[in-house]
Amino acid sequence: MAQLARQLYLDGAPLKEIARRTGLKPSQVYYWIDREVASDGTVTLKPAARRVTLAPGTRSAVPARGHLLSRLWRAAERQLDEIEQRLAAAVPPEADAPAGPPRPAADAEKDARALAVLARTLRELSALEAEAQKSRKVKAEDDAVRDLDTFRRELARRLDRLRADGAGAEPAE
Repeated sequence: MAQLARQLYLDGAPLKEIARRTGLKPSQVYYWIDREVASDGTVTLKPAARRVTLAPGTRSAVPARGHLLSRLWRAAERQLDEIEQRLAAAVPPEADAPAGPPRPAADAEKDARALAVLARTLRELSALEAEAQKSRKVKAEDDAVRDLDTFRRELARRLDRLRADGAGAEPAE
């Protein structure tokens, strides 16, 4: 079953098909496609290259701008958390408590530089998000106006044609 799951995946079968044919759950399918079972039954870890699958209607595997911005925010938050943890470990909780090992000056300078870069990155991310929101708002307003204008022009054309044909002069029977 495990060998079959791996082989089907390598042959390009969809995950649902692999799960159906092997009786495995999707999480189990991923487990077994990363392992190779030898003829004597020994299992070795041998990860298979992952396929990129796109949702219906998706044009490319490139993440959307909003998704990219959120990933950058999370990365910045992780970096900030790491720096805060290092600073907290270097400073004793109470004034009378013994201090931990002194922090090398190079580490403090490295963290200061990292915080400066992080602050600049966050400022730029905020500007990018504001710009993206503004452009989405403007685009939505433009689409609404354009659609309304198009509707009005089309309605006027149809009314003119009806008047010219004389079909609109008498009520319908």
